[in-house]
Amino acid sequence: MIDFIEFNLDNGLHCILHKDTVNPIVNITVGYRVGSRDELPGKKGVAHLFEHLMFQGSANVKKGDHFDFIQRAGGNCNAFTNQDMTVYYENLPSNHLETGLWLESDRMNSIDLSEENILNQKNVVIQEKMQNYDNAPYGTSFINILKNVMKGSSYEVATIGFEDDIRSFLKSEAEDFHFKYYSPANASLLISGDIDYSECEKLLNKYFGSIKKGGPVNRLFTEPEIMKSDIRQVVNDNITLPVMYICFPIPEAGSNEDYTLEYFTSILANNRSSRLYKNLVYDRKLIKEIHASKYQLQHSGVFLFTVVAYPGGELNIIEKEIFSEVNYFVKNGIKEEEYTKIRNKLDYGFNLRLYTMQNICRDLFEHWFYFNDAERINNEIDRYMNVKKEDVIDSVRKYLTDAPKLFLTYLPKEN
Repeated sequence: MIDFIEFNLDNGLHCILHKDTVNPIVNITVGYRVGSRDELPGKKGVAHLFEHLMFQGSANVKKGDHFDFIQRAGGNCNAFTNQDMTVYYENLPSNHLETGLWLESDRMNSIDLSEENILNQKNVVIQEKMQNYDNAPYGTSFINILKNVMKGSSYEVATIGFEDDIRSFLKSEAEDFHFKYYSPANASLLISGDIDYSECEKLLNKYFGSIKKGGPVNRLFTEPEIMKSDIRQVVNDNITLPVMYICFPIPEAGSNEDYTLEYFTSILANNRSSRLYKNLVYDRKLIKEIHASKYQLQHSGVFLFTVVAYPGGELNIIEKEIFSEVNYFVKNGIKEEEYTKIRNKLDYGFNLRLYTMQNICRDLFEHWFYFNDAERINNEIDRYMNVKKEDVIDSVRKYLTDAPKLFLTYLPKEN
């Protein structure tokens, strides 16, 4: 049971506090309701760019000093941006809680958006794009998956964005972006760990209470176009092993399929005893690896198989074998021992996850963000445990057999 309190400061900053005095550590997480879905045409990539800019200094913190303050205190910090949100966090000894709050409040209130900082971070982000996406083996796969499965939607463009858009981002636009999205009323601040609730409230008011509230943010969302037939795309790349991604549109985070398809991934492909792994990797040696995963956001999601073949592997045969196994699953269902094993695995994994203060803050934030209900952290496992065998089969039949899908294949370039 995760006990917590939550309240709003007068300026609208939503605060969630969880007390755990077992170890003298704290996690501070600040989440903003802004992601790549909020970017305008011609500005793709600026939400992620802004994540970088938030570490470049503020009114009372010099460039680079955010990391230095945290590291000198014996902590660590990082951030991430996706389509829906941007999240910053620090892990610190509890006697340095005030340091973390001061740092977060200073950059919320007074980020240093100098021309030098903006140009420097543009170059960093473009280098990241080249290294991790453009020139990396299979690096454009997620970009192509979103472009096809999320076509026409606010999720169509990957968070890394486009180089030309990043380069053209102006200082005035950066200032407007910070003013609009990085305000107390558009954020949530979470603290988990060795804290005193009343002292925390005082510190939050001290460091954040005077920051201007900011105006309302109206977040629009355009739904993906409905796929009317299968899409097949082949990319010839500088790789040695062929990889095929089989991708299906699925509903959003928190939907019924969020839970039912978790069972399916484990039964079919996500461990060495799973059906596809045993059949195609071990017994028949048709493929080198196979994994199943799902990527679900606030408004829609993607389920995908990632299939790593051997050089010269016959992908058409592999594809047929995968769908033969999926159809067999729908027809014959789940074995009782599989069902029990997955339930035990989910229960264990869920409880293990909540041993760290960082994960507690992350989960509290996401439940608040997606569902406006942080209390879901205490009954989320029940949603998995309430899944029936027939629920899993119904979801697989509806979304993974009877619906159009994307086949994205990466093949080695011919010499």
